[in-house]
Amino acid sequence: MNDIKRKLNKPLIIITFIILVCLSVKSHMKELFHMDMELLNAFNVGGLAGIVAKWVVMSVLFLGSFIGVYWIKILWNSLLPRITSWKEINYWEAMGITAIILLFTTM
Repeated sequence: MNDIKRKLNKPLIIITFIILVCLSVKSHMKELFHMDMELLNAFNVGGLAGIVAKWVVMSVLFLGSFIGVYWIKILWNSLLPRITSWKEINYWEAMGITAIILLFTTM
């Protein structure tokens, strides 16, 4: 079991995860403002406050993704070991799974 943990490339996982989350947040913001032009105008008219509000929303989405990884870990460990007899995963493995999901959804 220690061999499995040592082989986990944590820097690769975190860098990939951060890049994919940034792309996902950017895509989500683009879609949000494309669909709701009134919201886009409100942010543009707000000047500096609108820019700060955009960054706050993007930061919340970005930081929320780390909470989402924890949620995926809890969900996985609550369901899959019982159903399939697979092993429980740690936070880094959950982050890797989430990065793979984000990779396929942002392509």
